[in-house]
Amino acid sequence: MNEPDGGPRSEAGQQQRFSQRRVVTVIAEAVLEDRLLHDLRDWGVAGLTVVRAEGDPFGSRVGDVEGGFLRIECVVSDATADRVMDGLAARYLSRFKVVAYDHPVRVVRGAKYT
Repeated sequence: MNEPDGGPRSEAGQQQRFSQRRVVTVIAEAVLEDRLLHDLRDWGVAGLTVVRAEGDPFGSRVGDVEGGFLRIECVVSDATADRVMDGLAARYLSRFKVVAYDHPVRVVRGAKYT
């Protein structure tokens, strides 16, 4: 059962505090930023966080990748997470230095995340 604002209700009629969603994390070469952000929006991501990242996620020297890496995170529905992961697999994973993973999370105001 849902509240008028779209939030789920428990069986006892109390509004639930949390909703289940998924966090998709993408670690990629920084030169892919514009392309990735465009594709993520096309795949249904409404909001995201982009952070510059350092490290050695691919077994290469950090200096081998011009501009370093990005870490992009978005909280989305199951359907959107599947679209994102499928899109990344089809367009990026075999051609670029990109790592992608997702996991379930509980969020407040679940209606915000599509």
